[in-house]
Amino acid sequence: MSAGEQKVFMILEVILKAGKNSLILIDELDLLLHDIALKNLISVIYDRAIEKNLQIIFTTHRESVINLSGKVNIRHVLNLAERTFCFENTKPDAINRLTGVRVTSIEVYVEDDVAEAIIKKLCASLKATKHTRVIKYGAAVNAFTILGGTLLRGDNLRNSTFILDGDVIKTSVEKIRAINKVLTGDDLTATRLREEALEKIIQFRLPEGNNPEKYLHTMLIQSDETEHDDESLEIISIARSIHFREDSHDYLGQIILELGLNRSIGLTRIIDIAAKHPQWMDFTADVVNWLRPVVIALNEQE
Repeated sequence: MSAGEQKVFMILEVILKAGKNSLILIDELDLLLHDIALKNLISVIYDRAIEKNLQIIFTTHRESVINLSGKVNIRHVLNLAERTFCFENTKPDAINRLTGVRVTSIEVYVEDDVAEAIIKKLCASLKATKHTRVIKYGAAVNAFTILGGTLLRGDNLRNSTFILDGDVIKTSVEKIRAINKVLTGDDLTATRLREEALEKIIQFRLPEGNNPEKYLHTMLIQSDETEHDDESLEIISIARSIHFREDSHDYLGQIILELGLNRSIGLTRIIDIAAKHPQWMDFTADVVNWLRPVVIALNEQE
């Protein structure tokens, strides 16, 4: 047997013999295992943990574990010189950026693929696609953790912004509270960093009680049919057939599911339609107001 197979047997022996309510810590679970073996092992571990009410904590560098978020409560841990950060439900590209270098002139951090599609539409309209990298960070709280980490590293964030969806952590008080959790201290440096952090956080403008998915769905059903081709009219028709979703984040997902499209393609088509709605400009105004002068300044340098 290879070392990887021996390790699997050892792990399984410990887990299968563990008593109820045990805590088990495993370092480098993925070591010497290929992806299929790792996923199968995690499935067995998950079933045993549910059966015996075990808490099993393991470390891994394997990004494919992200696909098992239904069974694994994932945290990213990042060590910087001054402190250690723990990220909840974040994305690998956000962590990679924190540990790497800037690769484009403009960096826009967003929560998910819906916000990413919106930003890409805005960048295309401003001829800024070549300048811009969009980085997904996951849960809204991660924006403040990543922002705090980059500021403590001393990174230049002049052409970077962090965009919140606008449905949670939306008031100034909530934002200040979130920043204070990651940038602590009363010295001049900490105060300056907190002020700089606040300036880097913007959000979409949403009516009360909405999130981007629900509001974009509203734009679709209110669309003027005379402004759209047959392909767009099909999407509008499907949107109008969806009256209520228990999870308001699923309005767009249901449209894409019925169309049978790849999600990124479906989101692009939906955003193209929504961008013709009269409320689109107000919805994206804060982002455009930040992005436009940055793009103009870059074009002047070329």
